[in-house]
Amino acid sequence: MRSLKLIVINALTLIIGLGLMSGSVSQRSAEAARFETIPSLQVNRLGNLRGQYLTVLYAVGSRPFISTDSSQITISQVKESRTVYISADSMSLPSVQVEKEGFRPSYNIIVFVVSPQPNYSWVNADGSAPQGMSITNNRMSSLINAINKTDVDSFVAAQGEAGTLQVNLVK
Repeated sequence: MRSLKLIVINALTLIIGLGLMSGSVSQRSAEAARFETIPSLQVNRLGNLRGQYLTVLYAVGSRPFISTDSSQITISQVKESRTVYISADSMSLPSVQVEKEGFRPSYNIIVFVVSPQPNYSWVNADGSAPQGMSITNNRMSSLINAINKTDVDSFVAAQGEAGTLQVNLVK
């Protein structure tokens, strides 16, 4: 009886495993399933930061449960990065496509960093650099803020991907 249960469990595990593998392979061959589109962003309230650079990191990361300080964000992977010169109170960034990788999220956080120099590179509190981020000597930041993927998903559900998500960088 015990060996029959073991055979049934192994058979079910094999069937489920093969089903999951075949599903992920078929998604990989479909171009639409490999990318997630993040709508265009309009970053507002930048007036006091003119002359600096805004770097936007579309990343996989986490925030600590206790701290609310944005500089305590830990980023494991930067999927895309965009840098613009701040010349006005509001700056627009075009939509971005981020590649999905199997069961990992395409991104779960968008981090906004204002720096006096254009070549900003993120370094985590433990000194590690996220995968996909080019390392430079510039780690100076005037302001760091972030929004979660859930905020973007809520916006897309209400407005669609063609809309422009408004982000107030300074509260």
